Amino acid sequence: MKKQKQIFLYIIVLIIFTLACGLENIQVVDSPDLAATITAQAMLIQEGGQPQDPAQQVIVITATPESGTPSEEQVVPAEVLPPASGDVTVTVSTATNCRTGPGQNFSIVYGMPVGQVAKVVARNSYSGYWIIEIPGQAGQTCWLWGQYASINGDTSTLKEVVTPTSSAPTKTNTPLPTATITATSAPVYPNAPSGLTANISCAAGPGAGQTTVSGNMSWVDNATNELVYVSSVLAFSSKILAANSISDSFSVTYDTSYVQTNAPGGVFTVNVYACSDNTSGSCGNLAALQVTAAGCP
Repeated sequence: MKKQKQIFLYIIVLIIFTLACGLENIQVVDSPDLAATITAQAMLIQEGGQPQDPAQQVIVITATPESGTPSEEQVVPAEVLPPASGDVTVTVSTATNCRTGPGQNFSIVYGMPVGQVAKVVARNSYSGYWIIEIPGQAGQTCWLWGQYASINGDTSTLKEVVTPTSSAPTKTNTPLPTATITATSAPVYPNAPSGLTANISCAAGPGAGQTTVSGNMSWVDNATNELVYVSSVLAFSSKILAANSISDSFSVTYDTSYVQTNAPGGVFTVNVYACSDNTSGSCGNLAALQVTAAGCP
């Protein structure tokens, strides 16, 4: 019995010894100080460093600008060359694209820079464009919108050209069938209007160096086969109107120098056509009238 008690004590001592050795390997982990951790990381980022733990890296998100409205058409002005000479020349107050025809559906071939003097070879009063010789490219022409143009010279000597309806077609080598020549009758144009009257006036503004030209006109419809009417104030306004139209009005703003050049003494030329379709080549005789406007520079 005594011997059994001794063995029991030995076992208890052995257990206590084993537990004591295990306690030396147990580490006490303090709960992290969240505020201190955030502060330390913020200081590290401010100094140009990065937190050691990728899961704790801070990503700074910056706002991206909203997409704006489409910008106005860009003009890439060409180099200013020596001034061109001719009976009629043109300059622009703002760099302006010059195209293969009147309107943005025609391709740009030249950017007219401010300060360049170009030769004017023709005009298209129907659309308000000037046909100029491209500076430095003898014999090559393009269509220049008159909004920012100042004309020098007698424009009455210029040839009127027909308004193109589309860009020139691409030339192909596709063989064409042999055409049979048949006699065609002369086109029958609608009767020209009569009794044309017009009133035009000028007013300064709205901007500095600008003049607003306004007017109205009326006529007698004598045509029975017209598709459209065309009203035109040379170099200032042109409109395509419905068949059977008998009146029109307009209001346009130009640089004052443009008005002075294209309506010297305040004299404007008003034309009205009756046309069998919407191209100027289909228009017959016209009604024309010269009007002296009040208040023009």
